[in-house]
Amino acid sequence: MKLSARNQLAGTVVSVKRGAVMAEVVVRLEGGQEIVSAITVGSVEALGIKEGGKVYVVVKSTEVMIGVD
Repeated sequence: MKLSARNQLAGTVVSVKRGAVMAEVVVRLEGGQEIVSAITVGSVEALGIKEGGKVYVVVKSTEVMIGVD
């Protein structure tokens, strides 16, 4: 898979919580951090995403916000 996005992080699916239309997918990265993505249930099914499966988290954004107290 070749993409223009530079932020491609390999990980393992920890959990998939399906709703009526959307699913919450939690991915544990190789360093132990977790990233949560909300994607359609149709995409979960089409990509065969399951707990324990290997996936890539791809971040493509024009803005990344950081906040502090």
